[in-house]
Amino acid sequence: MKTAEEPARRLEQTLERLRKELAEMQIQDQKLLLTLRHLHSVLEELRSESAHWEDAMSSRGTSPIRARAGSEGRGQQPLAFRRLAQLLHGADGRRSSLP
Repeated sequence: MKTAEEPARRLEQTLERLRKELAEMQIQDQKLLLTLRHLHSVLEELRSESAHWEDAMSSRGTSPIRARAGSEGRGQQPLAFRRLAQLLHGADGRRSSLP
């Protein structure tokens, strides 16, 4: 026999589960926001380095293609490029909660 309290108990359990899921989603949103802000700062740094590189190459009269090939041949990437590559490949040590 079902009592009148049983539906209320199930409703309370459902609400508690939803509160817990909402709290987890808020934490995930905060982490995503921090990642987005970090990516934005890395992209700004890349833009700055790119503008500096283009200005330096145009002032020297060096072909950007030849200059770029020379830097790639030495295997040196700007720090911002390495950091962006690490972020995109998940080398920052964070696990994704997505399936």
